[in-house]
Amino acid sequence: MNQIRQNNVRLLGNDLVINEDSCNLGCEYCLTGQSNLKSAHAEQLIFQPPRVDRYDKTAPFGQRLHNIIERVADNLGAPLLKLTGGEIFIIKGIFDFIEEIAPNHAVLVLQTNALPLTDDRLERLAKIDNVVLQITLDSSVYKGNSYRVGALSLHEKLLKRTRAAVASGIPLEIYTVLTDRSVEHLEPFVAWCDAFPENKPQFMPFPVRGPDSERFKVRPDQYHHIDNLRELREKHPAVMPPSAYVERLISFYRSNGREWRCHLPRLVISSFSDGVTTACPNIWFNDMGNIAQSEWRTVLEQVCNTGFYDLLLSPRPRLTACKNCLTPWDTLSLYFEDEITLDELCLAPTYNHPEIRELLINEKKRYQMDAKAG
Repeated sequence: MNQIRQNNVRLLGNDLVINEDSCNLGCEYCLTGQSNLKSAHAEQLIFQPPRVDRYDKTAPFGQRLHNIIERVADNLGAPLLKLTGGEIFIIKGIFDFIEEIAPNHAVLVLQTNALPLTDDRLERLAKIDNVVLQITLDSSVYKGNSYRVGALSLHEKLLKRTRAAVASGIPLEIYTVLTDRSVEHLEPFVAWCDAFPENKPQFMPFPVRGPDSERFKVRPDQYHHIDNLRELREKHPAVMPPSAYVERLISFYRSNGREWRCHLPRLVISSFSDGVTTACPNIWFNDMGNIAQSEWRTVLEQVCNTGFYDLLLSPRPRLTACKNCLTPWDTLSLYFEDEITLDELCLAPTYNHPEIRELLINEKKRYQMDAKAG
């Protein structure tokens, strides 16, 4: 057993961000366009025509991706792998990559805006039995989705591709950013999600965040739409997140931000396709080093073992970025704090796999034992 695993760190997942500055949409609130983690982010390439990479297992790009995934998995466990971008499905050869790595993980989560999900691609994905799709879509109503797309025809195409994804039978979650536009149309959107007769998507709304969020955030005079999530939870339990998550959302707005502990950094690491690694998948604000280079062991030895992790895992958020953050990952924190059951957590297909469930049970027990020990 290697030294890192001897340090008793076992992660749930690796959130691998591939070519984060290359996308086929130009969402106005995109976090990559606001990030200062890398000097290249200041160039805001995310809003330019996308750079299209090609995956080849024998080429440097492909070799780097495999090295990143294998180093995290071999040393920290991480049976859950999430691929996000940018838009991962504009990478040529990405399906070869997905098919190669899927058997090595309990769950492979693929986040996408759905635009590249043609019927033939969905058919290919549906043959992989451990794939979960996370589709980013802010509303079924064009106005509510207009920070993401600038034309009605494009919005309708996204809805068509999302409907096809649901019909494919692939387990599906819909990630919805709450903005001053999307919040006005929550009720019809939740009803739209619940109208599917089979394979209903799990609807996961969360506040817009980032340095530029003031421009997009839900206004106080719109908070009644957030309050209405309680009623939507009663009307549409098959697609809505657990009640405790809804209450956290309401508290976030009514109490002016986050006031509770985040457990995400003890469970998930965020890596990038260039090898840069950071402690939190939600907010890219610390560079731990590069796991695609020779220093990779030193980087991974930092996981859950530095003062910065202590800061991120404190009982109440201490950093402004943390106080302004709530995402679907927060259901993990709710489970660790006994606010929801394991079955409620696993309403999201991301976590509903026997290996994932067992790991979460064990890691929660370990956390509780460590907390009692002081």
